[in-house]
Amino acid sequence: MKIAVQGSYPKIPAGSGASVRTQIQRFDRGLGSPKDLERSYREVTARVLNLAEDVGLDLTTDGQIRCNDWFDPIVRDIDNVYSEGLLRLFDNNFYYRHPVIRGRLAFQGGTLRYWTEQATEISKVPVKVAMPGPFTFLALSEDQSYHDDDRLLRDLLAVLKMQRESLAGIGAVEVQWDEPSLARDASLDPVRVREVFHELLAESSIAQSVALFWGSRSHRWLEPLADLPLTTVYCDAVVDPNVFSALASTKWPFTVGIGALDARNVRLEDPADLARQLEPILHRQSSDRVILHPSSGLELLPPDRAEAKVRRLAEVRAAVLGTVKS
Repeated sequence: MKIAVQGSYPKIPAGSGASVRTQIQRFDRGLGSPKDLERSYREVTARVLNLAEDVGLDLTTDGQIRCNDWFDPIVRDIDNVYSEGLLRLFDNNFYYRHPVIRGRLAFQGGTLRYWTEQATEISKVPVKVAMPGPFTFLALSEDQSYHDDDRLLRDLLAVLKMQRESLAGIGAVEVQWDEPSLARDASLDPVRVREVFHELLAESSIAQSVALFWGSRSHRWLEPLADLPLTTVYCDAVVDPNVFSALASTKWPFTVGIGALDARNVRLEDPADLARQLEPILHRQSSDRVILHPSSGLELLPPDRAEAKVRRLAEVRAAVLGTVKS
């Protein structure tokens, strides 16, 4: 069984060391230089990657330490998308600057590629890049330009594909499309979802996955996504416990991700209990096609709890290896 993380990490340290949040506050007050801020970004990103190596993760992000919020890389790399006022991100105590579209979308690129290349150059663990998928982007953004859903979707898919291709060849091994909107919305047409993802995933130079979290309908999308060229489908088994039975009863054509560690709760899961829950899934899917991970990004947790959750992944794997043959 493999272990991985999903997206963000806290921007402040679990112990001593650089704090991006503190350095940004100092910078905004004129107390630090651009060089100081850049050094902080690099040090904290390196700390995330060193933790991944120390724990023995099979796949990691860069912690999204440089991102102001979830949509920041898209706003930076796509023309005519602007960050506006803070809104609550679903039912989390977490906020984002909602994207507003003013003008036709056009890819300019560079920022996310630069951030990712910095991470892949120093990471000993394979690096993936997580960013909002098309349905979540449309659900959380405001269109002040197109006033035509089909035209907007066509252009959005085009620029997201260019964003994805900009990450090929710099060491990143996977693009993870975050789609909490799918996990939460029962009204979306599965046929339409397949059509959109078929277009998004086409002609790719890099492996692609979908992450479903923060909703109780993750398991319902396994079948609609089954005929798409996805490397992995990551599911939130905390909010949607039905994920366990869905993965234990059917062998899926992609690697399955089980978000069984709660990324919004400081309580640490018991490794032995989780090992017992995972056993039927490992037998059905085969252990090399199962990834254990937190239910979502870890930035919602205090820094020490976020690090403890990552270390708990390795402890659960050790418990699994004691009860399940590979």
